[in-house]
Amino acid sequence: MATQANNQELQEQVSALRKDFGDITETLKTLTSDYAKQGQARVKQSAEQAQKHAQQTITHAQQEVEARPYTSMAVAFGVGVVIGKLLDR
Repeated sequence: MATQANNQELQEQVSALRKDFGDITETLKTLTSDYAKQGQARVKQSAEQAQKHAQQTITHAQQEVEARPYTSMAVAFGVGVVIGKLLDR
């Protein structure tokens, strides 16, 4: 009788442990999902900021080229010569 009671108690404890492990697993799934969503949001926000900054830079460069077309052509030519010399080696 005592061993049967011990077996019953052990089975109840094992069942409780299984339930606890299931709860822990669910909690971990929820936490990792939340962290992943937060990470995605941060990456998306950073990408949007980078895109906005790049667009502003492009707009500024276009304005400078329009304001000083000859200077821009001279700079582009000089950069082309430098790159050509570097790649020639």
